[in-house]
Amino acid sequence: MSLKYTVTCSAMGDREVALIKSLLGIIGNKVEGVEWEYRDELPTDVVIIDTDATRIGSHIKDYKPRAIITYASPDKTLIPNTFALYKPARARDLIEVLTSVQARLAG
Repeated sequence: MSLKYTVTCSAMGDREVALIKSLLGIIGNKVEGVEWEYRDELPTDVVIIDTDATRIGSHIKDYKPRAIITYASPDKTLIPNTFALYKPARARDLIEVLTSVQARLAG
């Protein structure tokens, strides 16, 4: 039985959310045998937050996901102890960050 984790996005425009959904669809189960599924609603295991956005969605304000991935420009200073996915997102980069997230969630 393979592991399954869920992902959602916060503070992202429709275009960026569509990109993340598409990339998750492309990589499927290629991340260490783990199935990653996108959900529009909480709760999820992982939240991807666009740190370039002016404000974070209020729906996750009090929610504590198991992991946070910051989605930022490469020159952005990131929140400590988070994972980073740099813009523009690419399947290879998403696989790498999800592999790191999976290692932390499984540990």
